[in-house]
Amino acid sequence: MKNLLLFLLVFSSMGISAQEPDQTNEIPSIPGKGKCIVYIARRETAALLVRFGIYDGDLFLGNLAAKKYFAYECNAGEHVFIAKGENTFYVDANLEEGRIYALDLKIKMGIMSGRVALVPLDKSDKKYEKEKRKFLDFMEKKSGEYLITGSEQEDTDEDDTETEGGISKRMRKYYEMKDKGKKMTTVTPDMYITWDTAE
Repeated sequence: MKNLLLFLLVFSSMGISAQEPDQTNEIPSIPGKGKCIVYIARRETAALLVRFGIYDGDLFLGNLAAKKYFAYECNAGEHVFIAKGENTFYVDANLEEGRIYALDLKIKMGIMSGRVALVPLDKSDKKYEKEKRKFLDFMEKKSGEYLITGSEQEDTDEDDTETEGGISKRMRKYYEMKDKGKKMTTVTPDMYITWDTAE
């Protein structure tokens, strides 16, 4: 009985994801044809009880809990990754087929929950090798969810309300920021990672 209660508690605490019904939930080591994999991890324990919404444009991927990650297999090409906390944080991404990318969810204390940022692992950063090792160690030790495109989940975020042109408020804000030339975090095709420690 104790084991059943523990299982139900753990199962009910898992985030909702955009994954199709998947028998194994095993994360592939190589993306499929025309695809890439984006790891979105939350390694920090700040705002421990709060889950933050993660999106690919208007596709809701799920609510990311502390010490968890998503492995999201998606089409190569342009994407807008979004994290939603007290703020809305955007990442402009251009992803190459067959590659693996990593985004780290960072949290700063806010008034009610926390302000979020998605920070890509970037080879031009002087701390890249150290951060990459930590990121890969985290992936190996923690549990993650394998998400694939083609299966949308219900999201009750008010920013999903459609505006003129049939896009969400969240994406309307993104296009306004782009039009104004606001600086935005980017992921370029060459910012992929490999699993070995030497590239």
